[in-house]
Amino acid sequence: MTPKDYSEFWERESSQFASDNIYAHLRQIVPTEATLEVGCGAGWSTLSLATNRPVLAIDNNAHLIGLARSRLNTHGVNAEIIQSDLFEPSDDLLKAIEAFQPKVVVGWFIGSHPDDNDKRTPADLRIDQKPKVYRENVEDRLVALPLCPPSVEWVHTVQRGAAPPGVSEAQIKDEMAKEYEKYMLINSGFTVTDVQVLDWNQGATPFPYVQTARPDLPPGKPKPVIISILARRMSNV
Repeated sequence: MTPKDYSEFWERESSQFASDNIYAHLRQIVPTEATLEVGCGAGWSTLSLATNRPVLAIDNNAHLIGLARSRLNTHGVNAEIIQSDLFEPSDDLLKAIEAFQPKVVVGWFIGSHPDDNDKRTPADLRIDQKPKVYRENVEDRLVALPLCPPSVEWVHTVQRGAAPPGVSEAQIKDEMAKEYEKYMLINSGFTVTDVQVLDWNQGATPFPYVQTARPDLPPGKPKPVIISILARRMSNV
């Protein structure tokens, strides 16, 4: 899948999220403050955020940026979008973040095409493991300089997943909070303040998602879900 192929896939996928009002729901979770969006995608998320707050968005895929800018223009909504690799931020991006002084950083449905996944993950990983590790590598950067300057008070990340049969929503929330505190947020000064589990209309997309086998989980068909993690800065470390 090339960067252009990926942009076409994400256009279809994110359009479905927009139709299901997922972006509208996610927008309501995060405080209405100046927001740095890591990954503008096809622009549906940017459009949703920018309807009620200033937005500075980043993406490294020129095809997606073109879709996003066109979508914002069509709806008459303003947001600045900068093309940059977040692992190797450009000078333009660093200057823009310094001038923007974001209060919120969001990373919704983090992902990329296979070349990015290969470049930013260990070579010995299986292909089905790479998207998860890529997402985790990006999430680690959401709470660290330069993407997260001292002005940032809130970080919001959203991922797709699956709820095993027999596991309650309360259990999912508790486990996700513990996982993020242990890994992404450790020594960051941020702590989880809210976890939400939303229905994911996975059947509406033709993309063949692959679930990694988990022998430690109960047998049966898992339920597709979207998991929202909101964290707040409690201290500067």
